[in-house]
Amino acid sequence: MQAITSKEFEHIGDDTAVTVVDFWADWCGPCKMQTPVLEALDQEYGDQVKFASLDVDQNQELAQSLGIMSIPSMVVFKNGMPTEKVVGFHPKAALKKYLDEKLGEVTA
Repeated sequence: MQAITSKEFEHIGDDTAVTVVDFWADWCGPCKMQTPVLEALDQEYGDQVKFASLDVDQNQELAQSLGIMSIPSMVVFKNGMPTEKVVGFHPKAALKKYLDEKLGEVTA
């Protein structure tokens, strides 16, 4: 999972059909629980889904522009466009099911 800043965010999703950006902060307990789940999914999906993480404390303007009100939040991009926001901690099985559905939509 790649850590990004506002600058790298401009090109997020340009090179993959589905991209998940995790919005987090160092002080957020649920964020620390979500990170290993996303890292495991990153390994499983390989090139099918791109995962990135963005620290909201270091990139406040971007987080605000995307309507990030609570963390952890994940924004799902399809073909470079933000399409959905997922808020709160989600276990691996639930996120995997969700991402499988998103991949099915892209290939359908």
